Amino acid sequence: MRPIIPTFFFCVFISFAGLSQVNEIKSKSSSNASSKSSGSSDSGSGSSACSGCSVNFYFELFKFVGATKAAKLGKADSIHRIVSVETFFQGAIQPSSYYLFNPRIRGNWGLFSTDLRFNYLIEQNVGNGTSDLSTWDWQVLQLNLITSRNVTGRVGAGTLFETFGAKQTFFEWTTSFSFYSNDQKFIANAEYRLARDYNTSAVPRREINLSVEKMLFQSGAWHGYATLGGVYQRYYQSVSVWGLQVGLAFRIF
Repeated sequence: MRPIIPTFFFCVFISFAGLSQVNEIKSKSSSNASSKSSGSSDSGSGSSACSGCSVNFYFELFKFVGATKAAKLGKADSIHRIVSVETFFQGAIQPSSYYLFNPRIRGNWGLFSTDLRFNYLIEQNVGNGTSDLSTWDWQVLQLNLITSRNVTGRVGAGTLFETFGAKQTFFEWTTSFSFYSNDQKFIANAEYRLARDYNTSAVPRREINLSVEKMLFQSGAWHGYATLGGVYQRYYQSVSVWGLQVGLAFRIF
């Protein structure tokens, strides 16, 4: 276990994105904030309607949870990952001057999951220093609708928070699937994210993330994996970021 600990804290993975995107993303965000501000008087009723939809959505979810929670937890004896903590240190790489860091942690408890990710993009400008942007992506509530030995399928809802510009917060949906080999040593993941501004109809970010994992070690409750894949992000329906992804994942169960 001791040789793994330095590796755990040393994990820094880089990614390179497309062409001079950071300032353009910030510009699109500022334009969206201005549109929201100028149209606030007209969008008040729509915002209230959206809030009502969110309340109804969560109410229906909790009703569903009450009917299925015990059945999901009952599988934990045979499918241990149903109650677990997962951490990911991932990035992507494309030949240019961009770096992306994606530390992430997810807690699973039967039907429930909650997932917090930091998305940090840095652009290296030759002779001009660096520019960067970041978001906090919190999937407040995810539902593990499929929890078999070989497949996990979940849907979730939460927020995307931009730490730059007007510091806007948006509603974000996710859908994901993970496919496990019979010996649980290989995993294939597919995740889709969609953040939307319901006041301006803007799409701050759309993301597709595909990866495979191979188990590196198991020590007690600790399970370590190497990850490889690809990620594609599109900001404000016009600015694309993509790359080949590498990283490490750790699971405790």
